[in-house]
Amino acid sequence: MWIDRLLKNQVEQACSSRPSVLITGARQTGKSSLLQRMFPDANYVTLDRVVVAAEAEENPGRFLDKFQKQTIIDEVQYAPSLFRELKIRIDENRSDYGRWILTGSQQMQLMKEVSESLAGRIGIFQLETLSAKELRNSAKISNLAIIDCVWQGGYPELWANRDINIESFYADYVQTYLDRDLKSLVKVSSLRDFQRFVQVCATRCSQLLNYTDMAKDVGVSAGTIKSWMGALETSGIIYLLPPFFANIGKRLVKAPKLFFADTGLLCHLLNINSQHAYIKSPALGHIWENFVFSEIIKTLPIKPGRNLFFYRDQNGVEMDFMLELGGKLHLIEAKSSERIDARKLNFSKIAPLFNDRETRCTLMCSSAEETPIELNEYAIMNPLRHNIVDMVN
Repeated sequence: MWIDRLLKNQVEQACSSRPSVLITGARQTGKSSLLQRMFPDANYVTLDRVVVAAEAEENPGRFLDKFQKQTIIDEVQYAPSLFRELKIRIDENRSDYGRWILTGSQQMQLMKEVSESLAGRIGIFQLETLSAKELRNSAKISNLAIIDCVWQGGYPELWANRDINIESFYADYVQTYLDRDLKSLVKVSSLRDFQRFVQVCATRCSQLLNYTDMAKDVGVSAGTIKSWMGALETSGIIYLLPPFFANIGKRLVKAPKLFFADTGLLCHLLNINSQHAYIKSPALGHIWENFVFSEIIKTLPIKPGRNLFFYRDQNGVEMDFMLELGGKLHLIEAKSSERIDARKLNFSKIAPLFNDRETRCTLMCSSAEETPIELNEYAIMNPLRHNIVDMVN
């Protein structure tokens, strides 16, 4: 079963106006499947195969000579030498739009190579796992099943084949990541320590990041924690969301908050494998906040740290998300309950700090209403049921 991706139209547009396109994202988000479905007549080659990657790295010119039409090169980060050769070929014919379509799952390394060789020549996109909106758009998935996407996650294979054992899928995913990607990013003397580190990350989702405390829990140095955190971020497994900084006369925290790109992997690491276990979990509130974060980055044209932040001062007054988009400042609270006591919301405390800007307040909770609700001071919506994009229009 195929589920259409929201990114498709953007990629199509880029391929009609740019000589090269790069799609990044974590493993198994559907990059290769999307491109092969969009461009069925294109050449396709994957550098996941060691021999192929070695040929591309050692003799990139001869390797590219094999492909005389539109070509998809999968996991291009395994042959950095290709980028310089691609630059030469693109410059020879800048109007051959959509000629080279690249994918990769190690974002930091890719961005370094792209900025050095293909700046101004390439369109760059990031593909996340399936969003609730994409699932809702599929006529083959029921509204009842979509509720499971909080704990099940959005990896396309889990939705394309409903007979897959979810626990086994994530166990294999974690093991594959350790074996294939980690070794090329950081030196890990003990896989057991790293596995414990990943588990600790899960228990601290949606919370302020403290490298020293995590180092104590894992039993390694704070420097090692930073290195490993960078590896998870580079691979698209986690995001570090920075706080909002502004001259508003208050002392604000400086530490980022930790989020997983997909709540299915997060729930697996927390030993949550059913809707019942999710609802009964003591981490319910943190998981829901992480889910709201992931839905925002999947469905809106934003980037954490550029126009998405959180707010927290040293008195503990917090706003889960602050989104700058469309000329407005959106204040967003994420609460897992269906009914929320308005006195527990911080809109009235934080919105006045930005009275020189147009602000919009939104509560994202598990509302059972079919459509978003507009109150005097804020709106109420459920990202499982409602389109987040409507919030910013």
